[in-house]
Amino acid sequence: MITLRPTNLHWIGGSTDDSADLCAHSGVEFSIGESVLVKPGDGEWTVSAAALYLLRTLSQPHTKLQPIAEHLFPCCGNGIFEVEGQDDVQIVGCNSGIDFEVVQIDDEVLLTAKDGDQHRVTVSDWRRAVYEFSDAVRAFYAASPPKEPEDDWEQRSFRKFLSEWSRRRLLAEDRLEG
Repeated sequence: MITLRPTNLHWIGGSTDDSADLCAHSGVEFSIGESVLVKPGDGEWTVSAAALYLLRTLSQPHTKLQPIAEHLFPCCGNGIFEVEGQDDVQIVGCNSGIDFEVVQIDDEVLLTAKDGDQHRVTVSDWRRAVYEFSDAVRAFYAASPPKEPEDDWEQRSFRKFLSEWSRRRLLAEDRLEG
């Protein structure tokens, strides 16, 4: 059984309402069976970026040689950048975070921690866990006042971020039902 959930969703500085902050933050609880991979006390993560990165793992591997991002659970997501000619955004933060390799092998997903510990889960269980994590973060956005990006460039980048998130979430749903 996989537990993957944000534990205390908020905006920067612990705020429950910040229209200028485009990134949701939270501690994370992530365990597979009795093994705890991330616990709430490990830190505060940019879970909006994590949700997108986790959704990306449903269609592509995340390894040291082929990274989706520097960390699946990044500390920061200081900038969201629209990449011309691509459907995906680039999120830039600091060099802190928690990372796992995620590789699908047939009907299983192999998660490898930095210390080499490995965990195998079914593809459907991984999809469901990622789907629920993403939905919890997205519901936080929906319950919050609208975001107010600083300028046109930030507005376009944020819209593209939300678009990629929605597209990947729908793809996850199609695969879960399929």
